[in-house]
Order: sequence, then C-alpha cells, then structure tokens
Amino acid sequence: MRHLKILNVLEGRELTSDEISKETKMSPVEVRRLLLRLAEQGKVESFQKEGKILWRLKQKTPEEEKFKYV
Repeated sequence: MRHLKILNVLEGRELTSDEISKETKMSPVEVRRLLLRLAEQGKVESFQKEGKILWRLKQKTPEEEKFKYV
C-alpha cells in the first residue's frame, strides 16, 4: 500500500524523493527504495532537471499504448 501513496502523489506531478517523502510521511530511505522498485516495474521514471533528480509517472510511448493489450 505504501507504493500506492507514492503513485498517487506523483499523479500529474514531478517531485524529488525528498518532496515525496514529506508528502507521504515516509522516511527518505524507504521512499528511495520504493521508487527504485517502481522504476524496475516500469511505473515511474526519473530524470534530471536543474541539477535535481525528479520522479514522475512513466510516460508511455505511442508504441507502448498501441500494444498494451497484446
């Protein structure tokens, strides 16, 4: 259920792991561990912007959308 909190917080937003930690009231270590697990599952992705690492929900490519039910 903790991973769902992270996914809900990231809905339509881009946040650092520390910002996610504050909003979910989870420890920064736990948030980073869950983010890495969610990234392995293809649910979230990270990127660098202005020297910070931000996280967001994985953006699907048109090819992924086309074949999501195959």
